[in-house]
Amino acid sequence: MLKHRQDGLVFLHGLALQAGIIALFLGLVATYRHHHWSGLPDGLSWTTYLLGIVLAMTWNLHALQAYAVRLCGLDVREVVRLTRQQLYRLMAALFAVGFLTQEQGGSRTFVLTFVLLAGFSLLVLNSALPRRLAAFLFRSSRMRTAVLAGAGEAGQLGEWLAEREYLGQVVVGYVPPPGAEQVSPPPLGELRDLRRTLRDEAINQVVVNRRQFTPAQMGFILAEAERAGCRVRYFVDLCEGHGGESMEVECQERYAFAAEAPEPLDNPVNGLLKRALDLAVALPVVCFVLPPLTFVVWAAQRLQSPGPVFYRQERSGLNRRHFHIFKYRTMHVCPALEARQATRGDARVYGFGGFLRKTSLDEVPQFLNVLLGEMSVSGPRPHLLEHDRQFASLVPAYYQRQFVKPGITGLAQSEGFRGEVAGRPELLRQRIAHDLRYVKRWSLVLDLRILAATARQVLRPPPTAY
Repeated sequence: MLKHRQDGLVFLHGLALQAGIIALFLGLVATYRHHHWSGLPDGLSWTTYLLGIVLAMTWNLHALQAYAVRLCGLDVREVVRLTRQQLYRLMAALFAVGFLTQEQGGSRTFVLTFVLLAGFSLLVLNSALPRRLAAFLFRSSRMRTAVLAGAGEAGQLGEWLAEREYLGQVVVGYVPPPGAEQVSPPPLGELRDLRRTLRDEAINQVVVNRRQFTPAQMGFILAEAERAGCRVRYFVDLCEGHGGESMEVECQERYAFAAEAPEPLDNPVNGLLKRALDLAVALPVVCFVLPPLTFVVWAAQRLQSPGPVFYRQERSGLNRRHFHIFKYRTMHVCPALEARQATRGDARVYGFGGFLRKTSLDEVPQFLNVLLGEMSVSGPRPHLLEHDRQFASLVPAYYQRQFVKPGITGLAQSEGFRGEVAGRPELLRQRIAHDLRYVKRWSLVLDLRILAATARQVLRPPPTAY
């Protein structure tokens, strides 16, 4: 109904961007040559740049699918973000070409000029082209649609489709099931008059909520739609009942499955990529950082708080499997108060332990958990088992964060959500919302961003770190 049109629109928009940027590059080359300006790469190198541009714009075409649902409804901020991402890919390709061909001097002026013009062109095209392209593509194939459902659901679907009218979807009105309450706006007619309604309103698409009609009524609807030459679509409000937003639907033969959230890490390729990143980070840390740091911590503990160097505690990980987490001990030995979350100025924290906590260096032993496959370098932070039960009673979707391995650092922590949450339910909900966003939107790039942000926080700890 919508997907094929969205996919086609995105593909053609991407092709138009690619053609526009290639034309800009060739025009710039011709202009430099015509006026004998300096800065044009000599020999065949400009063809190499052209190949890099084609590859970068093909990459942009593939990445544009992430914007398929809202391509024609992007606000200014989203257009700027999309353009920035496209320009970064283009610059990466040009940099790679320059590095491989060892271009020097003047060619950099040419490339810089091209990048500036390309950025402006992409911004203009991303802002203005999608809706104009949609108007051209769908002006002669508009779908006059009748919704067969109760007034409430028909109204909601009508509003949703109205936001996508640029795809040629025009909701004319609705036809309720027999016996449904009559409300404003009035329906197009009764179900028994469906043939007349389809004819008089020139309907060419019927969208039906099957759950509101009996099998006999559905047979009647299908027969009348077929007689009138109408397309028949079925819809289900996936938010009805549980109030959540179903993000992903997959069809397998005769069955359709709706998930409340996508799980990118359920893909084994993504799982292998994440594991490779874990090992690439954890092995050097365990081999070269952990031993000398452990000696320093041991020496400080001997002076300030004698006791075991490490602290092991049971936590809940992937699919709620329990494991023992490793940390440097940052508090005086006091088993009776272990379950109490640390607070600012906590008397249980000894001097050097406070430094370890503030800089997150107390987490370094958890790279051993990463090597054991119990944790990842990034992911939702594992909480005490008592806190798991407590937090789950406050945030219904809490345990969804355990669809992935817990991390040494996480999206919430990288964005400053650290410290105690006891007695602060709103802060807890914000932190869990970040964890769930990580589960739903994981990517290798996101992991790298989290690690980079965490490294900055080690050097400049946020106020919430204690």
